[in-house]
Amino acid sequence: MIVRLVAIAFLITLIPSRGKADDLDKSGYTLFDPTPEDLLRKFAPDRPTKGFSVRTIDAGHFEIETDLANTTISNSNGTTRSFQTLDPTLKLGLTNWMDLEVQFNGLQYTESFDGTSPFNFLNATGFGDVFLRSKINLFGNDSGPMGFALIPYVKLPSSSNPLISNGAVEGGLIAPLALRPNDFIITLMTEVDDLKSAVGNNRYANFVNLVSVSHAVPGADGINAMVELYSSVGTDPATAPVYTLDFGMNFRLSQHVILDVGLNLGLNSAAPKAQVYTGISARF
Repeated sequence: MIVRLVAIAFLITLIPSRGKADDLDKSGYTLFDPTPEDLLRKFAPDRPTKGFSVRTIDAGHFEIETDLANTTISNSNGTTRSFQTLDPTLKLGLTNWMDLEVQFNGLQYTESFDGTSPFNFLNATGFGDVFLRSKINLFGNDSGPMGFALIPYVKLPSSSNPLISNGAVEGGLIAPLALRPNDFIITLMTEVDDLKSAVGNNRYANFVNLVSVSHAVPGADGINAMVELYSSVGTDPATAPVYTLDFGMNFRLSQHVILDVGLNLGLNSAAPKAQVYTGISARF
């Protein structure tokens, strides 16, 4: 996976003209000199599904993305049910090609139980971890046949309850590549993480890969549908790989507001059996 990430970066140096378009020069706009309203790029939140958009928020503008409701059921090592809300991702455009992002894993309720005797039941309520990210677009931010971004991130623990957080500082690098043939958006994404092992205080490398396809729903103006195949595989023997098949739809309520729904289905026993959510994104 690391070789793949390096290869993608190498391709950027070889084919920069393929990913660039004849866009207006907006390089002079900054956090303190915002991009004018009529020059804003297409509003492209990262949600729904797990893939990230390659597009940044325009310089001097602000964006919020949040779940309205998010529920997950898992049958791995017993049954776990969780509900989450109030989990905003806040984005601030610093330049025409970079933004700063803060994601709060919001208010959560989790319960876990198994079939042992006596009955083993655990539950917890609290706020989850905090993620700090910066999205750096290298090309294809406004338009063009393809786009590419790098997203370094760090996770800061905010809970001591093991049902909500593992209590470790973790981080990684996310690299989404967007292909835009005709009216489709095909996202190929690789992610390399440095995570805490499930047992003890060792660290291990985790590799996320996904491919997603998005297209407008025929005859429905402002509605897009997407399907995604996701995998997360690490080097920790105690952490099983996770494979999911994800579906999503978003509904463009205006130029700056998008409503979405999503369904993630586990493809192996270690993955959550099902996750259903709905959320909203707004740009200011």
